[in-house]
Amino acid sequence: MNQSAPIINALIAYGTCQAFFIAVVLLRSPQKTLFKQLFAALLIVEGIILFERLLVETALINSVPHLLGVAYPISFLKPPLMWFMALAITVKGFQVSRKNYLHFIPFGLMLLLNLPFYFLSGAEKLVNVKAFMEEIPSYRSFMFYFSLSFFGYIGIYIFWSIQKLNHLRKHVKNHGLANWFRAMLIGYSAFLLLHLLYFVVQPLWQLNWAFINQISLLAMTFIIQAIAFKLFDQSTLMNAKTPDLGDLEVRKAKEELILKALDEDKVYLDDTLTLQKFAKAIALPSAEVTELVNQKFNCSFKKLISQYRLNEAKHQIEKNNDPKVKLIDIAFQVGFTNKVSFYRAFKEFEGVSPSEYLEKIKKTGNL
Repeated sequence: MNQSAPIINALIAYGTCQAFFIAVVLLRSPQKTLFKQLFAALLIVEGIILFERLLVETALINSVPHLLGVAYPISFLKPPLMWFMALAITVKGFQVSRKNYLHFIPFGLMLLLNLPFYFLSGAEKLVNVKAFMEEIPSYRSFMFYFSLSFFGYIGIYIFWSIQKLNHLRKHVKNHGLANWFRAMLIGYSAFLLLHLLYFVVQPLWQLNWAFINQISLLAMTFIIQAIAFKLFDQSTLMNAKTPDLGDLEVRKAKEELILKALDEDKVYLDDTLTLQKFAKAIALPSAEVTELVNQKFNCSFKKLISQYRLNEAKHQIEKNNDPKVKLIDIAFQVGFTNKVSFYRAFKEFEGVSPSEYLEKIKKTGNL
């Protein structure tokens, strides 16, 4: 069997270990969620696939030939796992039921079809795999179209999952976990598309499957590394709550109550405004207001109020023609209670201090 470069093998080995490590971290998390458990299962599947392929690439499989054949059937677990992960994000209270187990039928069939291979001796397995890796597919071969069907199978599940996430994004644009998982699926589908194109043109150009296998292993390693970086860079991502989209009209009405209070009633001008006071004014529980604000605006209630007060302050600065105007007076008018919070808001959202913003406005001739 062809052996790839040591550096590629080292990267793939690292990616394999990383997949198992992230899975363990997710499963041992104190805040266990169905999404984390499904994601851990997906990473374990990817880790096993990478491990077996790595053994083949490095010829270490000659020492443990009986491990051959494990990875191929479990590849058919990936599509339903991705679909269940999308449902865990988008459907409040989703649990994997008996009906959902029907999605694992292709995996069961592939397991049965591979049973004869499992009963071969180690030497016979090595001969079979070597012949498969060196064989150039033919358009007249049944195995070519059978292998091609896997791309369609996983493609359908990825399409369903992205559509489900898109439906959520129409109503909750700033759900961090949904946005991240959607981006991951799009990236993975782009990788599969390139893999598919290569597979389709192989018979035309007499290309060897071993090369694309190495590239595939390396690409999956980089995807796992990207997942690891995102997971540990933003540990709260995996703990995002599943929004309740049971009654979209009711949810939209509640969001409009929040927007009306801010845009029309300008409740943020009240310097004594608190979350509890705001929630009471629109007759909603404080916890629900917090959840709706987080999902719609991707920020806390306190930060949202600061943004509105800042925008109002900018408006007051731009329309005020009095050269003797004091910025602190404008700050108090728009709801800020002290100079520090006013200054902090400008630095956070505008990147400059209030006085620097005023000077910039004067220079542009808008004041």
